[in-house]
Amino acid sequence: MTILASADGRRRAALAAARIFMGLLFLSVWVYNLQHGYYWTSGYADFVRIYAHDTTTPLMAGVLNHVVIPHAAIFSKLQMVTEFALIGVPLTIGLFTPVSGLIGACFAIPLGLAANGKPGEWSGTYMMIVLLVLMAAFTQAGRTWGVDARLARRNPRPRLPVY
Repeated sequence: MTILASADGRRRAALAAARIFMGLLFLSVWVYNLQHGYYWTSGYADFVRIYAHDTTTPLMAGVLNHVVIPHAAIFSKLQMVTEFALIGVPLTIGLFTPVSGLIGACFAIPLGLAANGKPGEWSGTYMMIVLLVLMAAFTQAGRTWGVDARLARRNPRPRLPVY
């Protein structure tokens, strides 16, 4: 019996497709940022400075100007690792999906706040990202077409819902 034969199977397939899409989205942003030098200190600081200037969220402007930009060497590498290894790859392959989905939501919320008011950006995009990664996390979407399915066969009820 195919996964698409039942309504429950179609729901699981749709959630898995959304999970994979979000993983690939984070990986494509990672590649773009890498190609444009945004993970190196000066490129990152210049990029973030634009958001700090344009955001209409005063708290985010302060955090960007007084914390992130002065420590761009650290934050650029932290963002590079987070987008690739903690969100992009795990969501794409369905590994520890609840964890990577929560990390993705925590990552996208401040991005949305920073993008609020920036010309050419729609902060609603980040709300959709948060919604989709949380759906993947809370529904354990990695158990369909993902590594989490294999882990769940070994231990269907782990102490913590990490897959």
